[in-house]
Amino acid sequence: MTCCKEDSLARQIYITSQEMRNFAEKVLKPYDLTLEQLHLLKNMPAESGLSQREICDAANKNPANMTRILDRLEAKELVIRRDNPDDRRASLVFITKQGSSLVSEVHTVFDSFSTRLLNGISDKDQTQVIRSLEKISKNLNAMSADIENQSNT
Repeated sequence: MTCCKEDSLARQIYITSQEMRNFAEKVLKPYDLTLEQLHLLKNMPAESGLSQREICDAANKNPANMTRILDRLEAKELVIRRDNPDDRRASLVFITKQGSSLVSEVHTVFDSFSTRLLNGISDKDQTQVIRSLEKISKNLNAMSADIENQSNT
């Protein structure tokens, strides 16, 4: 029994997503990084710190998961937590020089793979795929909000 047509767009998006995740994990393994950790590091400003709440919101993660991710990054000396001068109950998270260097190195590796990944796909086709995926993402967010609204009533 099959739930999806073999050639459905949703199925192809799922397969491609899994293949990209598996590939990225292989690339990141020598750096002892996960995709979540890399995503968080890539999006941290170099000069200013972020509160854990800001990081959670940007990464769409709950505070407990974010604490674990930050603990691991801090143990690797890729981020550092400092007291927030505006809120004694909170801390600010800063990327370290080591963290910034690692992100730059990994970014270079991913750039070369990205070039190979998109080989033979025109800029026009890439733009169309991006637009389509943005629409799908928007639809998914709306559907998710509908489900949340139904469960709250």
